[in-house]
Amino acid sequence: MPGETAPAPPAATTPEAAAAADLAITPDRVRLWEDDFMVVHAEIDGAVHDDIRARRLFPLSGKADYVSLVSERNQEVALLAHPDRLDKASRAVLEHALERLYYRATILRVDQITETLGVSFWEVFTDRGYARFEVVDRQQHIRILPGGRFVITDVDGNRFEIPDFRRLDARSQALIETET
Repeated sequence: MPGETAPAPPAATTPEAAAAADLAITPDRVRLWEDDFMVVHAEIDGAVHDDIRARRLFPLSGKADYVSLVSERNQEVALLAHPDRLDKASRAVLEHALERLYYRATILRVDQITETLGVSFWEVFTDRGYARFEVVDRQQHIRILPGGRFVITDVDGNRFEIPDFRRLDARSQALIETET
């Protein structure tokens, strides 16, 4: 909304976070578009920025009151407040970019987990179909969250979620317990 001021971003805990807070902008100052190669571009206050990447501030919770717009050099260009208020076309581009970055399938059943030299090989059935993936460094890539929730990141950076471990069948639970 024109003239709207951005709400206070999350509390800054580092000098970098404090600098990012100064970059907070409102959706009326931003226009996003995607070219034929799926590269995102942004116009912010009339200045064009090419090859922009969008990052959620809270990727695991999915809360989206703020989205960081980052350059190809991984430097924050802007902290976008209330991205849900972007114009329709810009919002669609942002949602598409975030979907590509934060791919997440929900694991419904675990068929097999094997391990070789510290790498676990998972065969699962998800809400998107059958999947096979590899996990290295279990402590870092298998996150156990409150409420029986698991987030598993494979070697390619894809995320797989188990919303509530206790709701899986007994065999799936037993296989997962061997990995955690």
